[in-house]
Amino acid sequence: MLTFRPDELHAAATAVFLAAGADAANARIVVDHLIDANLSGYDSHGVMRIPGYVRFIERGELVPDAKPRVVRETAAMTLIDAQRTFGQVSALFATDAVVAKARAQGVAVAGTIHGNNTGRLGAYPARAAAQGVVLLVAYGQLGGSATPYGGRTGALGTNPIAVGFPAEGEAPFVLDFATTSIAGGRVALARDAHEPLPAGAAVDAAGRPTTDPGAVGRGGALLPFGGHKGYALSLMTLLLSNLLVRAGDETDLGGGEGGRGVAKVFFCGVDAAVFGPGAPAAAADVFERVRAVPPADGFDAVRIPGDGAARTARERRERGIPVAEDTWRGIVRTAAGLGVSL
Repeated sequence: MLTFRPDELHAAATAVFLAAGADAANARIVVDHLIDANLSGYDSHGVMRIPGYVRFIERGELVPDAKPRVVRETAAMTLIDAQRTFGQVSALFATDAVVAKARAQGVAVAGTIHGNNTGRLGAYPARAAAQGVVLLVAYGQLGGSATPYGGRTGALGTNPIAVGFPAEGEAPFVLDFATTSIAGGRVALARDAHEPLPAGAAVDAAGRPTTDPGAVGRGGALLPFGGHKGYALSLMTLLLSNLLVRAGDETDLGGGEGGRGVAKVFFCGVDAAVFGPGAPAAAADVFERVRAVPPADGFDAVRIPGDGAARTARERRERGIPVAEDTWRGIVRTAAGLGVSL
């Protein structure tokens, strides 16, 4: 395992994306997002994504200098054509649109079409919460490495969902998870680190339980978390994003986790003061009371969703960001193919 300072990884990633055709503004948004994911402990959504994004660019599925465009809007709705830009760019654009309208109208929704992989979904609710807006983001796809409950072959994406809620005087509540037992990027992380998958996370091509990360790419599949409950949430994210967000030219529900220029994302924002002031202060009080519960054996404390990411970020800013050697070699090869020396 290698260790890098955040600024080292930031400089390397920026050089790669600029060489791949991104403009400075898009490169900054994407790289800031990737490094923040690594700092927060979401390594499956960090710099390991660089080679994949460059492959999307080379295949014409991702347009690195494209800008999102509003194609339809009302006082409380915005439909955005991502124009196949980086998913981080279009999701940030949509988040800011929803926050502005929610603060003005109380409630607002947005949808993005023709998009790509958004990266760490929880980054957008965290951004909204910092501005006093509760935000739900759903990103679902039909076709991918996840099997439905009761099945044994892939038919769905990992279909993540994220929600943020502001808390006065502290980091917001952030729920952020794939509806599969592990995120799709965790498979690549395990492969690069030469580690097994957690038990109960995947099946091989014959439908047998496996911990081999390579089996998922050889016809295997990821299982929904919590059995039928995770499967139901997976379908919900698909319905909210790919079916509810409509532009009138629906021909593709999105295949696989990459996005490939067809991904749709749903955003729903609610001003935390829509029913009256005080919700963030009340949330902070709830968190204090929950954290006061004595920890069970094997735990050092009761935490609120979002606490772990904040603690990991503090530690990694001091100690550096770990990157598997195979992951780094892949990034170096990608850079070399673009004429960039790392």
